[in-house]
Amino acid sequence: MAILKTQALYNFFSGFELPAYEENTVPTGANVPKLPYITYATATSGFDNDVQISASLWYKGYSWADADRKAAEINAALANGGKMIPYTGGALWIRRGTPFAQHMADENDTIRRIYLNLTAEYLSAE
Repeated sequence: MAILKTQALYNFFSGFELPAYEENTVPTGANVPKLPYITYATATSGFDNDVQISASLWYKGYSWADADRKAAEINAALANGGKMIPYTGGALWIRRGTPFAQHMADENDTIRRIYLNLTAEYLSAE
């Protein structure tokens, strides 16, 4: 079965023991997921083009500790030049952007959001 570029991106974000949702497909209404979870933007390109990808860690509470720990876990997964995630016909090379992680305000004072900056390159002929 073929693995698409977008599936490789999902595979990366879903590898951190939290539900991961493409930011345009987070369930709503009665199906809204419970916090914590990850949302991420999808962007693809061809060979030798860096793509900026963002993700957000969403937690509930008054402390940043759990969200900061998860950001540190993702940071560590990208140490030593990033991580390669295979897909059919190539690989996604995902690296830390600058700045890597930022605390973000939310209108709900019990929501803790950390915004992550990432750089991706799709290593394939397509």
